[in-house]
Amino acid sequence: MAKKLIIGIVLAVLALVAFNFVTNGELTLIPTSPLSAEARALNSLDARFVAATHQLNQAEKAAGATGLDTSADAQAALHELDQIETELKELKGKSIDASQINRIDEILGNIQKIRSH
Repeated sequence: MAKKLIIGIVLAVLALVAFNFVTNGELTLIPTSPLSAEARALNSLDARFVAATHQLNQAEKAAGATGLDTSADAQAALHELDQIETELKELKGKSIDASQINRIDEILGNIQKIRSH
């Protein structure tokens, strides 16, 4: 009986943490204030930036290691970076929070570094 109660409590805590992560984007037991639409959009753009950068790096490594033509993969990643940059600039006009603007500037700077590489 005690095992079932402990397992039930653990499952409830895990469910609460999962719910908070899905709704707020944070792994917390007690939810903080919900993320604004701009913050959620910024998190999404940041994740897309990381994925596009990874795709570009993989294409460069594959081309260097095997000599295969990976220009289509690299071009797709660069196109994704273009879209992310456009959306970040639009979001920057909407963002009021200074930390969000700093984060947007950081990602835009990273995109420029990748392009100049």
